[in-house]
Amino acid sequence: MPNPGGYALILDPTIVVPRRTCKFSRVLVDGGSSINILYRDTLTKLGLEAKDLEPTRTIFHGIVPGLSCSLIGRIRLDVLFGDSSHFRHEPIWFEVVDLSSAYHALLGWPTLAKFMAAPHYAYLKMKLPGPKGLITVTGDYRKSLDCARDGAKLAESLVVAEERCQLDWIVALAQEASAAQVPAKEPADEAAFKPSKETKKVKLNPEDPSCSKYVIVGTRLDSK
Repeated sequence: MPNPGGYALILDPTIVVPRRTCKFSRVLVDGGSSINILYRDTLTKLGLEAKDLEPTRTIFHGIVPGLSCSLIGRIRLDVLFGDSSHFRHEPIWFEVVDLSSAYHALLGWPTLAKFMAAPHYAYLKMKLPGPKGLITVTGDYRKSLDCARDGAKLAESLVVAEERCQLDWIVALAQEASAAQVPAKEPADEAAFKPSKETKKVKLNPEDPSCSKYVIVGTRLDSK
């Protein structure tokens, strides 16, 4: 690896459900997460639906920057590490979230505790005890780079979409405010200035024949 310790640990466990068994290639192991997350697309790939979920009240932060996220349910699935010659599986509770992601699922420290697994992020390996001895699962830094790249593109598109929604909201508010404005009526004050109908032009300088400047005065004014 060009940069040991600079990549996420991406593994490919097998998830078993009654109707099918799927081996997922993009499962993030995050020892800092207190929950296991399954994304809705992965739920569909397993042939499961929302009716197969149990209700949950869990609310968590960190997936959507600055925002909390409510889950659509939770489900317990069998997760398997190893191969046909030597493997181990355990039932794992997943919180199911309706979000787009570069990963199929996220395994937090509850999964690591369940398997008694020890991840090594420098070597991108995870070791866990199995029925025949130690099981070593190895990741690939190239896959980690691909997931990081896809995640960055997805995050950028989500930010652009959010900014577009905010812009549309601001434009809609401006249009509503413009439509609600009523032209102000002129004050009906008797003291308001109204030009007299009986007016005449008076040259500013009567002694200068070339003067072209005039003022308009009322005809009823005194000649002085």
